[in-house]
Amino acid sequence: MPVILKELLDESYLKLKQDFEKKVHIKQLLLDRSNTIDHVVSELWNSCGLMDNDSTSLVAVGGYGRAEMHPASDVDLLLLLKDEPDSALEEKLSDFLTSLWDLGLEIGHSVRTVEQCVEEAVLDLTVITNLIESRHIIGNKGLFEDLHEQISTDKIWPSHTFFDAKMEEQRQRYRQYGDTAYRVEPNLKEGPGGLRDIQTIDWVIERTYNITLQNTPTSSEQKLLNPVELNLLIEGKHFLWSVRFALHMLAARKEDRLLFDYQRDLAHAFGYTEDADNQSVEQFMQRYYRTITELERLNEVLLGVLRKRILPPSNVDPVEISPLYMNDDGYLAISAPDIFKKHPHALLGVFHQLQLTPDLKDLTPDTIRAIRNNLPLINDAFRNKAEHKEIFIDILKESNGITFVLRRMNRYGVLAAYIPAFANIVGRMQYDLFHAFTVDDHTLGLVRNLRQLTIAKGRKKNPFQAKVFDKIHKPELLYLAALFHDIAKGRKGSHSELGAVDALEFCKSHGLSDYDSNLVSWLVKHHLTMSTTAQRKDISDPEVIQKFADIIALPHRLDHLYLLTVSDIRSTNPTLLTAWKSSLLVELFKSTSNCLKQQETLSISTQELLQEKKESVLGLLANDDVPEEYCSEFWTNMRQEYLIQQPVNIQAWHIKELKRAEKKKTVIRIREAAKGTSTQLFIYTKDKDVLFPKICAVLEQMQLNIVAAYLATGNDGFALDTIIFLNSKGKPVSLKSDQEVILKTIKRSLKKKNFDIDDGHYRVPRQLQYFDTPTTVHFSQGNANKQTILTLQAADTPGLLSRVSKVFHTKGIVVHNARIATLGEQAEDIFYITTLVNQPITDKNMQKDIRDAIKETLQQAEL
Repeated sequence: MPVILKELLDESYLKLKQDFEKKVHIKQLLLDRSNTIDHVVSELWNSCGLMDNDSTSLVAVGGYGRAEMHPASDVDLLLLLKDEPDSALEEKLSDFLTSLWDLGLEIGHSVRTVEQCVEEAVLDLTVITNLIESRHIIGNKGLFEDLHEQISTDKIWPSHTFFDAKMEEQRQRYRQYGDTAYRVEPNLKEGPGGLRDIQTIDWVIERTYNITLQNTPTSSEQKLLNPVELNLLIEGKHFLWSVRFALHMLAARKEDRLLFDYQRDLAHAFGYTEDADNQSVEQFMQRYYRTITELERLNEVLLGVLRKRILPPSNVDPVEISPLYMNDDGYLAISAPDIFKKHPHALLGVFHQLQLTPDLKDLTPDTIRAIRNNLPLINDAFRNKAEHKEIFIDILKESNGITFVLRRMNRYGVLAAYIPAFANIVGRMQYDLFHAFTVDDHTLGLVRNLRQLTIAKGRKKNPFQAKVFDKIHKPELLYLAALFHDIAKGRKGSHSELGAVDALEFCKSHGLSDYDSNLVSWLVKHHLTMSTTAQRKDISDPEVIQKFADIIALPHRLDHLYLLTVSDIRSTNPTLLTAWKSSLLVELFKSTSNCLKQQETLSISTQELLQEKKESVLGLLANDDVPEEYCSEFWTNMRQEYLIQQPVNIQAWHIKELKRAEKKKTVIRIREAAKGTSTQLFIYTKDKDVLFPKICAVLEQMQLNIVAAYLATGNDGFALDTIIFLNSKGKPVSLKSDQEVILKTIKRSLKKKNFDIDDGHYRVPRQLQYFDTPTTVHFSQGNANKQTILTLQAADTPGLLSRVSKVFHTKGIVVHNARIATLGEQAEDIFYITTLVNQPITDKNMQKDIRDAIKETLQQAEL
């Protein structure tokens, strides 16, 4: 019997796959899978001698109870008993379960009497939910019917109590999964708009009316959804079912996350086959995100209707707010069904009213429906009316509720209707590891981050940003820049430049002054400039600061751009804005601010700058017993490049530690930077060609990420290399014990004569395997110090820096400075290099030789 059933399961699985490819309807596929499992468990039930036992009943629960079995779904069973089992029955039940496991099925089971089921159901929401949707398979049906009689709403969990509990369960689920719904690897089951939302509706309706959603009354007084809404809900559910079905097939196991591993194959399975520029994946995922947005809205409407019908009436009559709006028990309602037809401006005004009335929780279901039904009214004529433009700008000027209403305007389609270009980014994903959210969700997250600087909690968490925000006279200009900064994503050309054009046109058409319109447009155009400068350029170089200041031109532009940049990075990916990157942006902000305050471009010479830095270093060392003469000798030995590049606190640290270890030939020190922005390491030793490659190898093999390196050699031939790094989570290495391990490992490595890269230490992360990132090497010439700037873009594979630095060593290249940045799956590293005799690399053949060597080395590492 087990062999026959195993063959049946295998054949059934294969047929399911074939039927899916033949486009057999998903509802039929899930039913076929459920029927197959029904047959298998029934056969085993009989073969284990349970057929004639009148004291047992086999019941399907969960998705199996709903007959919604996906290929790898758990088989959830309730072994229902009349009484506690004797030893003989226990043995038969055990044989039955063992036989199921032997077939390779994932079994979830419980063995309970009717009385025990009721006791558990009273205490546990999950248990009562499973029992509501349970289904009899085989055995004593009377037991099953008795159980359903015992758990009816007149005995336990009355409908209003069940509804309240399910709403709290959904709120908790949203808190856990809410920010993952629109991530680029979403959970299609648990997030807002996912399958669990649809199931919640089904559970509530079944508990309340003892019917399914599709069988709800159709009369206008009783129906829960209109035909269009019901069709959208069913289509959305079937689409998510289909995605989950295909996901199980691809993963060959239960999987509810749309991981990068499967997205391209899923796209192909659903007919999206144009892989150029990842179009197939991005188009498929956009369909997915738009589906869950629609389902999230329908969930909100349905639960709002059910709330009014199920919960005890509040006996509070609606209160008129204005001739157009009512306060209906804490929810904003329109005063008549045809309000939007008679007063189209209310399609925007309703959201403004939501902001103006603090005690309102949200919109009523009927109001949401009316908004959706009247979206076609938002056309060119609507958008061109001065009254409507004024309302939209007023929404952004309010002190409360901006993010709240913008998210609802997006969910109900109003934002895309009013700003047509916004429709293109709704649900749009970018197939990379850098952007964690869809473009529209990221955009509204950026607005939220800016808004947090107006509340106590956000200001306390980000005091420097809050101080800058206080200088912003018109925050609505920042919010407009946020709305438009990525609006041109997905179009051909520079999204920054295209978005700047859109922003300028929108602002001018909405009555903003030329000055304000140009500021918003400028911010959109340059929204990446500050982060690029901070992460990829040497911001200790006065020339870099001057060039950036020339772009900024005005102090208030700097304030706006800094706030937009920080909030943009934070909303792109929660892990992106490390303390290190934040410190770089603050340093760039302060340096640029000082530069802008100097009325003349070159009001301070390099020599004056160096003298100021030296005096500051001496001030820091005043209490450390370091003679000024020692400092002077140190500076004389080091080249000017070191004095320019290294911050005052780093120089003071170097001098103090070297004075303490004056007679040692090698000095290695490590510390956590001030304010916990990074971990700093310096090595002072007789210059060795493989010093930097060895340091890179040690740190990378310990899963530490180098973010900057300053490599200097004194006139005495000793190297003084300073490395800034973070742990794998983007945090500094704070524990002294961990720092000691790093020091000991580096010391051991430096004692070794040979240098080899052990590929066994490096493991390519799962997500990186699904991106084809080309390697590019670009050379340019720095003007100030006659160094060549090598820009490397490549897949961010483990050991990248070790391999590249070894190429430099092999080719006789000296690295003076390095800026290391990771943008998702792509590394963008900047190296300031020269020949061994300190000359820039201008020869095209030599550049080609270096480029080819880097590409070959990185290609071999990927094999």
